[in-house]
Amino acid sequence: MKKKVLFLLAAFDKGGIEKVTLDIVNSLDPDKYDITVYTIWYGGSCQSKVNSNIKVKPVFFKRYVKGIIRLVDILSPKVLYKLFIRGKYDIEIAAGDGGCAKIIAGSGNRNSRKIAWIHMDVLKRGSRMKEFANRETARAVYEKFDKILCVSRACMNSFTEKFGEFDDIDVAYNPMPKNEITEKAGEEVNDIVFDKETFNFISVGRLVEQKGFDRLIRVISRLKKDIPETKFKVYVVGEGPERENLENMMKEYDLTEDIILLGFKENPYKYIKMADAYVMSSRDEAFPLCIGEALILHKVAIATDCNGIDEWFMGNKYGLMTENNEDALFEGMKKLLLDKELYENYGEKVAEREKLIDFDITLKEFEEHING
Repeated sequence: MKKKVLFLLAAFDKGGIEKVTLDIVNSLDPDKYDITVYTIWYGGSCQSKVNSNIKVKPVFFKRYVKGIIRLVDILSPKVLYKLFIRGKYDIEIAAGDGGCAKIIAGSGNRNSRKIAWIHMDVLKRGSRMKEFANRETARAVYEKFDKILCVSRACMNSFTEKFGEFDDIDVAYNPMPKNEITEKAGEEVNDIVFDKETFNFISVGRLVEQKGFDRLIRVISRLKKDIPETKFKVYVVGEGPERENLENMMKEYDLTEDIILLGFKENPYKYIKMADAYVMSSRDEAFPLCIGEALILHKVAIATDCNGIDEWFMGNKYGLMTENNEDALFEGMKKLLLDKELYENYGEKVAEREKLIDFDITLKEFEEHING
């Protein structure tokens, strides 16, 4: 008999948690699982790619209703669940922090296995937990879960530091669909031409403050002044509310020819493949999929020290991790641009790291966790 599985997401658009949820639900055996995905915000890029056997439903309404999200702040977990989740499930997964966890915690189904799936550094992004009045009420919510799954060891350490120890908390790395990434990376790029005489950095992420593109702009300005004889460019794949601010900064620093905002791309992998190196300037992450994607495509990567980076790079063995500030990122990018031997050494190492990324193994481990 199939197990009925519920995933609850804030949205099913184009972020990291949405993409990994899409990969998992599309890959779980339909003969073993009957899957339903509920979303607080209905519609989005990932939702349109869900397999036909998977049901996707809105928690509230299919259309946006102003102020409706306030209900998550105001109502109790039990009332929220009773109002918005329909049907009985064997496994209930809060695929997100805060509101999603609060709703699933209200489940009155004593027979269901409840999973809190944590995808953020709660120490750095505590304001995102606005659904909880304080640490004690948040902990009371998470104690309702049978299992807490964190996407990296560093993510788990942050979670326990903020909310304390739990009886059953573990790490489940996000499955990375290597075959799909490699196949899509082979598609032709028609909208831009990468200059082979220029060192081309690539970065992928939403244009939001968390991703640190503002400080990347300042770093590029410093590099242009410090090593003017070195030719390099930065291409950014992604869209978001900070676009106008970033464009104004690029004009202010006279970098409109040096940093190219490509906007959202359905297939970012073909752009990553064309670049010489991947750069991540984030202020905080839980376990950035973009670094795994770069490693799968054998790209040298440099990243600020966020949760999960040390687990990707295993120290500085497979990539260059800098301290999480502008000065360190500046020095790291400069070193990568000027030290050809260092760059080539990382180029050889990434192929070794890519072999350690196995979608089937991590998917099986995820299954074992949710099944208990």
